[in-house]
Amino acid sequence: MFLERLQDVIVAPATPGGRSALALVRVSGPQTLRMCDQVFRGRKPLSGARGHQVLTGFIVEGEEIIDEALAAVYRSPHSYTTEDLVEFSVHGNPLIVDRVTDLLIGIGARLARPGEFTERAFLHGRLDVTQAEAVLATIQARTMKGVKAALAQLRGGLTKELKGLSDRVRWLVALIEAQLEFPEEDIPEESLAPMLEGAIADTEKLRQAFRRGRSQRKGLAVMILGRPNVGKSTLFNALLDEERSIVTPVPGTTRDLVTGILRFSTGQVRLFDGAGIGIAESLPDRIAVRRAVGAANRADFLLVMLDATSGFVPADTELLKLLREKPGMIVWNKIDAVKEIPSLENVAGEPVAVSALKRKNLSPLLDRLKEEASSQGETFFANRFQEECLERLAVHLRAALDAQYLDMRAKELREAIADFAGTGRPALNQSILEEIFSRFCVGK
Repeated sequence: MFLERLQDVIVAPATPGGRSALALVRVSGPQTLRMCDQVFRGRKPLSGARGHQVLTGFIVEGEEIIDEALAAVYRSPHSYTTEDLVEFSVHGNPLIVDRVTDLLIGIGARLARPGEFTERAFLHGRLDVTQAEAVLATIQARTMKGVKAALAQLRGGLTKELKGLSDRVRWLVALIEAQLEFPEEDIPEESLAPMLEGAIADTEKLRQAFRRGRSQRKGLAVMILGRPNVGKSTLFNALLDEERSIVTPVPGTTRDLVTGILRFSTGQVRLFDGAGIGIAESLPDRIAVRRAVGAANRADFLLVMLDATSGFVPADTELLKLLREKPGMIVWNKIDAVKEIPSLENVAGEPVAVSALKRKNLSPLLDRLKEEASSQGETFFANRFQEECLERLAVHLRAALDAQYLDMRAKELREAIADFAGTGRPALNQSILEEIFSRFCVGK
């Protein structure tokens, strides 16, 4: 179905709506030049122009002049989509932009879907998925560091990283197969463990780079979790330095998810506050708790809040389990009401102790969030499909490391290769392509 769409000529405004000095209308497809010649009058036809040439003229409908325009001609395969492509620069009046777009649709073009120009670049082999993500990230990045990281990925940085990791896994499979097929060669089995550990470490580095990418594109998602009345909403308001969440002594005051933005020089945090995690008796309370847990599962980083006045209680055990599944930290609250901070055993990382009500000792917490949102180390941008592939790769690599027999290791690594295949160029699956390109704006 989507391959059939490649036969269409597509058109869309490529600049934002509203009034501006100039606006761009982009046209691409097999019959682009012939179609554009029907609406453009210049010193020569567009079909006779060289590639990468700009012509002056007028957009016309019959004898009526719609607007004076520039027409930039890009001939196949030397264009963004690799098809014949024309970009009309017209005056930035929405009435003119809509008239030019409707004029081309009236003679056979089709309005492009979101991301369809970039999708065509992918389908024709000009870009892989990692570069397509970089195109989107270049537009959406919230910081200049994010823009620079996106441009580096557009030049193929992530493609090289993924290929290098894939090649290493294939090499591991080859070594194991050699041990299985030629045991008399006495290939040392123990040398495989450090290689697997290295591949696992590099996989985790890539996952961290993807997390930094989300921070640079739209902000690191941070969820505040805790039992009812531990002070989550008070901390939320204190970190934002504004009264966003309603705070009362009544348990269950916060039911809906509340969000705010923390902006740092190196990135930004999307901070979420929700219902307290605990026994919920009413249906609205149960729904609110499910929403909070769902937000925690989607978050990039967790702030698990504990009450210093009550210390660690059995109900907190479930909260600490979440910290084993994703990055986060423990925050002891209400330190203004205790003489010493309760101790915790078998907990990774150093807890931070604050008084959200008195807004005391918030700086270490803000510094940690700033560090998490920063772009320290390489930054890459990925979609859900690629992240899931990387997660499956990590699972298979750890299973291979833990496996007791060579054939079990080989099986896990072969499955890892199969799961990891297509991170750059997935099979032409319509749902995957729609998930990737639907987030683009129309005209890109």
